Amino acid sequence: MNLLTVEIGGKREVAVQEKGRLYRFVEPDSKPADPVDAIRNWDNLLNADRAEISGKYRYCVPLVPGKMFLPAVNFRSHSSETSMPKLDEPYFFTKFSHTLVPHGGEVVKPRGIQRMDYEGEIGIIIGKRGKYIREENAMDHVFGYTIVDDVSLRDYQNSGHPVYGKDWVLGKNADTALPMGPWIVPKKEIEPFHATIQTYVNGKLRQNGDTDDMIFGPARLISRLSMAITLEPGDLISTGTPSGVAEYGSKEYLNPGDTVEITVSGIGTLRHTIVADSS
Repeated sequence: MNLLTVEIGGKREVAVQEKGRLYRFVEPDSKPADPVDAIRNWDNLLNADRAEISGKYRYCVPLVPGKMFLPAVNFRSHSSETSMPKLDEPYFFTKFSHTLVPHGGEVVKPRGIQRMDYEGEIGIIIGKRGKYIREENAMDHVFGYTIVDDVSLRDYQNSGHPVYGKDWVLGKNADTALPMGPWIVPKKEIEPFHATIQTYVNGKLRQNGDTDDMIFGPARLISRLSMAITLEPGDLISTGTPSGVAEYGSKEYLNPGDTVEITVSGIGTLRHTIVADSS
């Protein structure tokens, strides 16, 4: 049973997906107030009364994370294609809530941008509050996994500054630069942690990676962040992306009209399109 958020009749509801069907909670006492409430009370929800959603609905992002952390160059294959040396510790940047886009949504390409890129990744969703988390205990703090596309504007990201380095803020935080979804799969469904990540653009395979290629696994990422930051239920930490991004390979960047699909084994497929900025 997977956790998601949908919009029905103009109202957002926490829902679940099971065996290809979507269900809403029907009893007021058991209906979650929001996705984080559902995460905190997940065991109780497993037996709550549900009704199948048969009418029209729209996907929303599964939840709006309180904090979002993404590690730079965390797959060996991606490290190789970028010619960047492997790090001794994870190196993170952040994204903000204005970047979130649901499954089936649109990513807006800003004016003047030539090098908009895709990065198919897994999003690790925190389920238990913690700080100073030991690596051997880190997976106890995971609720589950979703799919994200770390859309990147290489025009800004890689322009950089000789002293201050890459422009992570403009390069990674454009409006609609983090599609997320379609749902969150509980950790127990993917235990031990392992998955393949495949990114398609207009049906053409661009990325084909495996989490065995990660430099730092989920436990190390969680432990590292928690050394100074309290992690809360609903926070998101991505895995990083495998090789195959446009910037370091095909140079086939994203353009209006393109469709991006990211398929992760054990989770599903996240789909979004690219549109021009009409503002």
